[in-house]
Order: sequence, then structure tokens, then C-alpha cells
Amino acid sequence: MNYHAPWWLPGGHAQTIWPALRGRAGHPPWPPYRRERWTTPDEDFVDVDWRDGAATAPLLVLFHGLEGSSNSHYALALAQWAQTQDWGFAVPHFRGCSGEINRAPRAYHSGDFEEIGWMLARMRMRHSGPLYAVGVSLGGNALLRWAQEAGSTAPR
Repeated sequence: MNYHAPWWLPGGHAQTIWPALRGRAGHPPWPPYRRERWTTPDEDFVDVDWRDGAATAPLLVLFHGLEGSSNSHYALALAQWAQTQDWGFAVPHFRGCSGEINRAPRAYHSGDFEEIGWMLARMRMRHSGPLYAVGVSLGGNALLRWAQEAGSTAPR
């Protein structure tokens, strides 16, 4: 496949910044998320934003990028797509990214696969339909690190 950028959007930097600046233009108001706070094994918390779909429909879980959140342009676009498919959608926020300071000194980082595994296990316990996980930038790196560590157990 040969990709040719539009003449008015040359270079990778401009193509990366454009969606963040203009990606929400012209869209109707986004439906609100439903927020849940989960207590972590170390007595801290993570906030998870949900858009519910049909009970047995797939659930799409997004791990956001560095300093991202459920309000990032890519999260809103995926939430809108999931809604049109009647899928559930969830964004578990890495620590410190949900708009509230966490209690514990632990911060998230690209190699923090244990917390990814814990979040996915909680999602699996509460959702009986198919579960799909995607990550953007740092979230994608952390998700892939978890998949590598989980090995053949990752699909479960």
C-alpha cells in the first residue's frame, strides 16, 4: 500500500498534531462516560471510564498514551466507533491520568505490565462477551509488554 499525505499536511509531525487540534471539530456532543473507581492491590486507585454496549457484545478496552485519558481525541473516536457497533468501551486510566492525584507514589510507565494484567483480569471477570484490548503509544507498549510476559495465557 502506498500512502500519500495530502499536500496541505506534509510530514509526520503535522499529521500527528492535526487530529489532536481538529479531530473533534464538527462532531455532536459526545455521550458521557460512566466512571468507576477500582481499588488497586496496593490500596491506591485507578479510574475506569465506560460506555456500555449490549450485554454480550464485545468490549473494547483502550490503554491510552502518555498523559492521555478517555477524553483524548483517539479515545473519543474509538468510543464513537464502538457505540455505532453497539460494543462496550472502557478506558482504564493509568495512575495520575484521570484528573485526580493518586494516593500512592507509584507512577505508570511503559514497562508496567502487572497493572495491565490486573486491569484486564478485572474486565474479564465482569464481561462475558469477547474482550479486545488496544493501546496507543505508551499504552500500546505496556499492553504488548504484558502480552509478551503473559505468553500463551494472554488470550484467556
